[in-house]
Amino acid sequence: MNENPPSPKCPRCGAPLAAGAPEGLCPSCLLALNLEPQTVLPGDTAASAPRPEPLPPSEVAKLFPQLEIVRLLGQGGMGAVYLARQPSLDRLVALKILHAPAAASANFAERFTREARALAKLNHPNIVTVHDFGHAGGRYYLLMEFVDGLTLRDLLQSKKIPPAEALAIVPKICDALQFAHEHGIVHRDIKPENILLDRHGRVKIADFGIAKLVGDPPAAGALTGAQDRVGTPHYMAPEQVEQSRTVDHRADIFSLGVVFYEMLTGELPLGRFDAPSQRVRIDVRLDEVVLHALEKEPARRYQQASEVRTAVETIAATPEAASTASTPSPAARSAEPIVSRTAAETEAFTREILARDYHIDVLHCFRRSWALIRQDFWPFIGVTAITLLLLSATSSPNVNITDHQHNTTTNGGAGILSLLINGPLLGGLSVYYLRKVRGLPVSVESLFSGFTQRFVQLFLAYLVTTLLTVLGFLCLILPGIYLYVAWIFTITLVIDQRLDFWPAMNLSRKIVNKHWWKIFALVVLVFLLTLSGLLGLIVGIFFTSPIAWLAATFAYEDIFGAARAAPSKPATTES
Repeated sequence: MNENPPSPKCPRCGAPLAAGAPEGLCPSCLLALNLEPQTVLPGDTAASAPRPEPLPPSEVAKLFPQLEIVRLLGQGGMGAVYLARQPSLDRLVALKILHAPAAASANFAERFTREARALAKLNHPNIVTVHDFGHAGGRYYLLMEFVDGLTLRDLLQSKKIPPAEALAIVPKICDALQFAHEHGIVHRDIKPENILLDRHGRVKIADFGIAKLVGDPPAAGALTGAQDRVGTPHYMAPEQVEQSRTVDHRADIFSLGVVFYEMLTGELPLGRFDAPSQRVRIDVRLDEVVLHALEKEPARRYQQASEVRTAVETIAATPEAASTASTPSPAARSAEPIVSRTAAETEAFTREILARDYHIDVLHCFRRSWALIRQDFWPFIGVTAITLLLLSATSSPNVNITDHQHNTTTNGGAGILSLLINGPLLGGLSVYYLRKVRGLPVSVESLFSGFTQRFVQLFLAYLVTTLLTVLGFLCLILPGIYLYVAWIFTITLVIDQRLDFWPAMNLSRKIVNKHWWKIFALVVLVFLLTLSGLLGLIVGIFFTSPIAWLAATFAYEDIFGAARAAPSKPATTES
């Protein structure tokens, strides 16, 4: 009895193979193998085999007449990388060519295109950009941004990285990972070789070629199959080795913890390892950050890369001596006023902020907002509801005042009460949201910290900005819109950065003017989201307002976060 021969399958992931599959691999695995030499795939029988010789630059030039091939930069597991010049745009690019010849299968081309497009959509300043992809002369290729610099591995081998330098690099890695994770892409091979630093000190993450597309069914086109454990052994999360099918973005956070540990100590956290501060002299607060990232159970780690960034920047912004100083009791902290910056401190702070070239991604702010609110839903809803109800109560047009002694009732406007308490109340809300964003302890009491800290300045900030904005709307609508947007950060600057109301207004206006349209778009989206909640049976505003306000808080943090340390007193204290 004749039996039909079994259909050929990919030796790595077990997926069915089309006729003429290159190197006997499915398209997903072929793209996944476009890696650095240290990246390991279990069962890779070709790992010890000699690599195919890369094409000489002269041969590559024939395949890509639109490029000037300069030289071979190097080769990885199944790809060679060339430095090329793109005359049409007068720029240098990196051309990565897969070793395997392209398949004639239309299915292969479609799947390769889907995989490559996923990489090309990662447009972020800290991610190496994929400019183009396709096939030429029977070979598939990726045309990428050329980063003129060195890898973090080169830096680690050339010198010992000072802790301050490590604290400057890690937040950039976190930004890139957070962006990729929010686009449903997990890197799965974070290691020093894939972290690049250009000649200007900018950090770039390279080689998202083995990323797992979250939510993409493995059989339909996930980058790796259920049995693939793609990554570099010493940097892989435990679940990446044991249950690769369920790996999510938290595996990248573990790998980041390994890289961070290596930057601080020069060693890898293998076996039963010591806390970083026991190996080298560093801020002991970094132990908690690194060890939290290296938790074996994903649920016990940081859940977002942005949380690691917040923790690192908080430590970098607060001197170690200040953190170990005696901490006053909660009662003492409640009664202690936050002293304003001196004129010299304010001027220096303003110059430093305005000299920055900050980056704001409005949609990214909203994505981070939603991610954080999902983690701590009801506290955000409760605090926002309290604030909205108090704002609504004090803004009521008429308040009945009864004189029981004379049995008379009169109407009194609540406008004065609103102007008196709204500034401190919004200041307290800013404290609550900022502490949440920065991963610091917070309680409902923080909502009322504006009444015990900088009350007068918060009152004046709200009073002056409100009156001038209303005046702008009465004169002409456009000036009113401009002033409303320009002063969006005033209240937060007063309580967080200890600026007096007028310098805070000026700084907010100047910083908004640098990127007017982005901040304007943020304000419009905040308004529309809040309005949609109001139209949704009114109570919907209790759900949409936290998202909107938290997005604005993330925008503030992107601009002012790294400078929140003050010379004498903390910018915010728990009330």
